[in-house]
Amino acid sequence: MFESKEEVRRYVWNKIERFCRFPKPYGRIPNFSNARRACERIRELKEYWESNCVFSAPDAPLLRLREIVLEDGKLLLAVKPKLKGFVLVKRKIKPTIKAMVEYGENVKIETLKLKVDIFAQGCVAVDLYGNRIGKGSGFGDKEYMILKEHDILSENAIYVVVAHEVQVFEDLSYLMKKHDVQADIILTPNRIIWTKKNR
Repeated sequence: MFESKEEVRRYVWNKIERFCRFPKPYGRIPNFSNARRACERIRELKEYWESNCVFSAPDAPLLRLREIVLEDGKLLLAVKPKLKGFVLVKRKIKPTIKAMVEYGENVKIETLKLKVDIFAQGCVAVDLYGNRIGKGSGFGDKEYMILKEHDILSENAIYVVVAHEVQVFEDLSYLMKKHDVQADIILTPNRIIWTKKNR
């Protein structure tokens, strides 16, 4: 049993470091080496193929997921680091943060006329109930709530988290607060996990 979210973060960062690409994972969403394979599992979801617009956080391990969205001709809604605005990407680019800011269209969420069908985030840890722990900034939950409050999330929007198996836990619900949002699906390099939230 962990006593705090911060204890979980330290545990994961120490354990996942050997699986990570540059930079080191401490204080961030870990950029683990097989994140591409985890992201590619999005194409195994019927819900993905039925989607028109996908939201992605700017986290490095989600780069391949953002590429896939654009390769498949879907709209990509992304958030700038530290919630400094949103961009809509319609053209096929390598969607790094720099490229999305340069080639994406700056949009105001309050006037956006589209629906997000897939909401994708990285994590530091996630459990089988969909409880996600980020790096501690709170941006992930804020991004979700902003889209929800402005009616940007479609009625059946799916919340997807990309993670390494080291980041997946049985149950972290005892550490969660009321405002924490639960994910629907966890994509790892080895499997697709539908969380117990939906069972």
